[in-house]
Amino acid sequence: MKGLGRILGRYVGAAIGVGVFLLVLNAAVFLAFILHCAQDRPALEDRVSVIAAGVQKQEDGSFLVSEEARLALNERYVWAMQLDDAGNVIWSDRLPEDLPRHYTAGEIASFARWYLEDYPVYAWSDEDGLLVLASAPGSEWKYLMQSSTYMIEQATVWVPAVLILNLLTALALALLLGWRMYRAASPLAEGISGLAQGQGVKLSERGVLGLLSADLNRASEKLLAQRAMLDKRDRTRTEWIAGVSHDIRTPLSLVQGNAAQLESSQELPAQARHKARVIREQSQRIGRLVSDLNLASKLEYELQPLHIAPFRPAAMLRAAAAEVLNHAAGERVSVEMDIAPEAGVMSANGDEALLRRAVDNLLRNSVRHNPGQIQLSLRLSVSEQQWCMTVQDNGSGLPEDVLQRLRRPQENALPSHGLGLVLVQQIVRAHGGTVCFENTQPGLKVTLSFPRLAGENG
Repeated sequence: MKGLGRILGRYVGAAIGVGVFLLVLNAAVFLAFILHCAQDRPALEDRVSVIAAGVQKQEDGSFLVSEEARLALNERYVWAMQLDDAGNVIWSDRLPEDLPRHYTAGEIASFARWYLEDYPVYAWSDEDGLLVLASAPGSEWKYLMQSSTYMIEQATVWVPAVLILNLLTALALALLLGWRMYRAASPLAEGISGLAQGQGVKLSERGVLGLLSADLNRASEKLLAQRAMLDKRDRTRTEWIAGVSHDIRTPLSLVQGNAAQLESSQELPAQARHKARVIREQSQRIGRLVSDLNLASKLEYELQPLHIAPFRPAAMLRAAAAEVLNHAAGERVSVEMDIAPEAGVMSANGDEALLRRAVDNLLRNSVRHNPGQIQLSLRLSVSEQQWCMTVQDNGSGLPEDVLQRLRRPQENALPSHGLGLVLVQQIVRAHGGTVCFENTQPGLKVTLSFPRLAGENG
């Protein structure tokens, strides 16, 4: 709804701006029109004075017209005449035959202001009498407009008032149109907000935005159908993984139990007992992989509840190191602990069992995929903003494609391999933390970082 208010404000502002722009544009066009018309021909007084100066009466009573006056006459006027003080025509140029050759004072006063037989005429008084110049009928508009001082004074009030009225009218119309647009767009905004929250939308398809409402209704139907299909697919996959995990436990238990009996039987040769031990260890590994797959599926779809409680990360790391040493074959694994004094007494909040599983996965991954002597390093550090656990080995590290896949995991997809490392990522992210995988040449360094929460000490 805030977005619609912003749209309304911009719409009204744009409408006001358009109104002001149109007023300014109209004033500029009117001014340009006046200037253009003024440049089209010289001022009346200048033109008539040039002709009057060029038409001179000679001593013998004849008139001499200069070249400049002749050009001005031919350019703008269709005829001209000179009247003496008695109103008689004493000189003419192209004067029509049907026009009188004598005029009274009243007639002169009339046509000097207006027209003479539909000819717009202009008069100029000089020492020879009255010079009259005529334009072609219909070529010019010639009326006398008078105004009083009161009218001029009122114009200074009315003109700004009319401009303000125009602006207010434009604003009122903009507000009216904007309000109608707001009312039409409000259901659309609510519908889009509902779609973002996963809700269905059913809008009226009438009005100005009816087509958009119809499109939004169709989009809502498709999104709901797709969401239902995805939910069904995810639920089916999760249930299938959980079912397989449950069903495989019984045969795995039988395999492990029988393999353990064969491994401890002294009646079998050493080679057979060794094979039984391999069967037992690999069946245990299958059990862990199935358990990891089930947990990864639940974490992917947020079906795994987190049992958040205070625990000490230092004690958890020491227990993980002790277990990997107890289960390591021979003397090929060594563990180095680096726990800062302030981290040793720190208490954090989290699901200790899941976090321990993440550390165990990293340790088992280092031991299983790196033959020869393995040196493991466990570090625990703490700052004001976060606490970090680091697991590092001196092995061969990870292939580049695996690193890239871990750094940019595909959305809504479980990995085809490397499940233990992906499970580490999911456990850390479920706690609001981040994971950094880095090849150190030699070895792999994995840093698990978690934000410090309220109530954590250390």
